[in-house]
Amino acid sequence: MMTETPRTESPTTTGRNVTGPTTTGRNVTGPTTTGATTTAAQQGADAAAGAAAARPLRLLVLAAGLSTPSSTRMLADMLSGATRRALEHAGKAVEVRTIELREIARDATDMLLSRVASPRLQEVIDALGSADAVIAVTPIFNTGPSGLFKTFVDALDTELWRGTPVLLGATAGTSRHALALEHAIRPVFVYLKAQLVPTGVFAASSDFGAMQADESDEQPLALRAARAADELAALLTSPAAAAARAAAEAAPEPSGADGDATGLDAEFADFTPMDALLHRHR
Repeated sequence: MMTETPRTESPTTTGRNVTGPTTTGRNVTGPTTTGATTTAAQQGADAAAGAAAARPLRLLVLAAGLSTPSSTRMLADMLSGATRRALEHAGKAVEVRTIELREIARDATDMLLSRVASPRLQEVIDALGSADAVIAVTPIFNTGPSGLFKTFVDALDTELWRGTPVLLGATAGTSRHALALEHAIRPVFVYLKAQLVPTGVFAASSDFGAMQADESDEQPLALRAARAADELAALLTSPAAAAARAAAEAAPEPSGADGDATGLDAEFADFTPMDALLHRHR
């Protein structure tokens, strides 16, 4: 006579850990949360993408002219206006902010010497860090960018420019300096790993005349500005650019320029405040 061994089953409830063999032959230990975690991460990414798509595109214009008015500022305004029209034609809202670098010339020099940014310069740095694209225009002096423009670029952290779409412009008295834009300025931003618009716009004094859009057929400068603006707009409206903005919106803010909690450059990571030094010798 066969004797059947009674089987005892333990009731399980939702959220209780289950240990031991299951009917599938696998051991299950603890509740699984992979699906919930994946869903939360996906929701966060979707929310960041939605926020990036909803806000206007931020266009920062840097003009390194030394006088008021200046042909450099005129070209900067021409390029920013053409870019605004191209983006609005593509259905994108845009916020344009123009900064005259001559207004922060001393701040940039102090930053270059001391590595400490003034509040006014820090505001510009923050604007550059949050910009979706930059239009940078400088006059040509001695076959290169102005000292003001180069000082500003040299004073900043090189990582600020990485991956940023940049449209370059330059002005000079004659067209003999036209190639300076390509051989003296573009290589700087290639080194900084900016995403450069293929068309750079150079303007000599003789290029400025009628500035109206309906006269573009008569003005090669207007045509070149419109072509460069269309290229910048195409960069900003591409799926890759939208994904990059969403990733930037979702990324946590760094604690310092090089990940240091003090916010100091790596070479000053071991900086000791003066009061601590004085306290040490009391």
